[in-house]
Amino acid sequence: MDIDEIGTDNLELCYLDEIIIEGQSVSGKKFRPSDWVDRLCGVLANFEQHKVFYSPFLRPMMFKNMQCVAVKRQLEELFPDVFIYLMQFARDNQLVVTDCANFKLKAKAE
Repeated sequence: MDIDEIGTDNLELCYLDEIIIEGQSVSGKKFRPSDWVDRLCGVLANFEQHKVFYSPFLRPMMFKNMQCVAVKRQLEELFPDVFIYLMQFARDNQLVVTDCANFKLKAKAE
């Protein structure tokens, strides 16, 4: 989704109650393996009738060819172990983690 397509004043890339785990390290390097988003979102996903249904607390998203995972803040209260796992994964892999408001500001600046 290009910024021009959605307008700079109404960026709906993410929601204010989400934390974004970006698919790049703090040094700017693209994170591998390429299926890392599916693996993380799969932690709470359900498989029914030959389809994967993601949890409402975790969702994959794309921004300018960068894979990201949006994490609802409510996950920390409801499933603290899963939230800790996700944040530890990001920390261990030196991935950029930011709240939605700051993610939107960064998106506007690009």
